[in-house]
Amino acid sequence: MIYADQAIIAALENAAENGLSERKLVYVHARDRVTGLVTGMGVWAGDEDLSIAVASGLTGAAETRAYYGGGTLIDVGNIVCATDMTIRPLTIRLSQIADVAQALLRTLDIRLARVEVHTLYLDPATGAMIGSLLDFVGEVDKAPLSTPAAGDEGAIALTCVPDLMSMLTRINPRKSSYEDQKAHANGDEWSLYASTAGDWTIWWGQKGE
Repeated sequence: MIYADQAIIAALENAAENGLSERKLVYVHARDRVTGLVTGMGVWAGDEDLSIAVASGLTGAAETRAYYGGGTLIDVGNIVCATDMTIRPLTIRLSQIADVAQALLRTLDIRLARVEVHTLYLDPATGAMIGSLLDFVGEVDKAPLSTPAAGDEGAIALTCVPDLMSMLTRINPRKSSYEDQKAHANGDEWSLYASTAGDWTIWWGQKGE
């Protein structure tokens, strides 16, 4: 369950009359290709770089994070909330010429990296920050990096899948692994010696000897 501050609730309730401005914040947790350490990098749909406290998608606690602006984040697709088990990918588009986007893909290994998307709500009259809500927690499924033709505009498209749906639909190979079955049966190869126990017939209401 997501808990919103009273300021955000009031802004949403009065949005029809007062209007509401919002910006997307995207944060990626990935491993550094050189050190192997997990590091974070954030981008947002604003002109200037931003430092803001947001709720962690892992712990729920407030964390102060840096988000790079300047046109690095182009667009965040629609985040679909549904009750079924269908995995609905989220597409995040970054500017291909932005230094931050290049660093994200070339210095960090973002394969299966954790991604968090927050919505930052702003007062449309003053531009002051009202607060932010966590909208999406998932992992990078695809991150193709292509070079556009001369004269064309390129973009980096990160395809992300929801973390919860990805885990619930993930296949566990240990359930059918031959080596794992032997380990569970203490070396017994697929009940190879089950016949030594004989044929036990226990009628309902009786105890086996």
